[in-house]
Amino acid sequence: MGDFIEIDGSFGEGGGQILRTSLSLSCITGRSLHIYNIRKGRRRPGLMPQHLTVVRAVSLISGGKAIGDEKGSLELRFIPGQVRAGHYRFDIGTAGSTTLVLQALIPPLILQQGVSRITLTGGTHVPHSPCFHYIKEVFLSFLGMLGIHVEAGIEMFGFYPKGGGRIWAEVRPAKEIRGIFIRKRGEILSIKGCSGVSNLPLSIAERQRQSALDILRPCSPEIDIDTISVPSVGKGTFIFLKLIAENTVAGFSSLGERGRRAEDVGREVADAALSHIHSRAALDPYIADQLVLYLALSKKESSFSTSRITKHLITNLHVIKAFTGLSYRIEGASGEPGIVHLWPSESGP
Repeated sequence: MGDFIEIDGSFGEGGGQILRTSLSLSCITGRSLHIYNIRKGRRRPGLMPQHLTVVRAVSLISGGKAIGDEKGSLELRFIPGQVRAGHYRFDIGTAGSTTLVLQALIPPLILQQGVSRITLTGGTHVPHSPCFHYIKEVFLSFLGMLGIHVEAGIEMFGFYPKGGGRIWAEVRPAKEIRGIFIRKRGEILSIKGCSGVSNLPLSIAERQRQSALDILRPCSPEIDIDTISVPSVGKGTFIFLKLIAENTVAGFSSLGERGRRAEDVGREVADAALSHIHSRAALDPYIADQLVLYLALSKKESSFSTSRITKHLITNLHVIKAFTGLSYRIEGASGEPGIVHLWPSESGP
């Protein structure tokens, strides 16, 4: 078991990401974790139901022991056991993000010998988290580039506040995790996506779609955004765009809410995509912070450009270094485009 690694949960971005990354790496390294000041600066600090699901899910797949896993707790101790592949089901019980819970479980499971299947119930398209479309179309695409094979599907959509969505993922063992070297995005080849509603008029999805199209038409020779109606227990709207370039892909999404015009939802996602396009960087800001944990598990040096250096990225690198000895260098200021260089502990700087 050894000594506990001490992680200050208020560092940097100061949110649930520190907890998820720390728990994943505790399982992978076998090192016990003490995390304090969990979400200290948030409006509702401490562990929320979504975070408790992560703690209990990681405890289950590893046979680990958690101390302090209570709602509102600012402090947690976690002692990992032996991670085992298997079939697992978890219900967040709220509209908490299923995709964020999934992202905490994939890293330790890819290092096991057997195939794992995970089913998660909760929110699938909710604020402050990657929507399921982003996970399937962008995140899993990048994992494939690293030699990591995960399939995922959605059976029911879940929007705030009712949740009730259901997704699944099949996680295969990774024989080798490759590094990446992507500095240049290349030309945008096409933009694809979908504008969706649930238990609302399809015309709302069409208005979202048209608003995004009006902004993005000059940026790509081919744009195809479908309008869809999706099943859920509540009402909700979303729009997701996938940018396909010569060397990489990127994704952006926006969610509707009561009182918000459909045109504003479409404009928000288009503006985010446009900002990324103009930067000419390879990775969008979201995949940059999600990918570095996997790159740290590789034995190869990695380097990539991103359209925005985020607090999430800086925070994740800080936590990963504490567990693995990762060396890294960031060229660029927070909030601006930049380049990230990574040297896993075995490759050296």
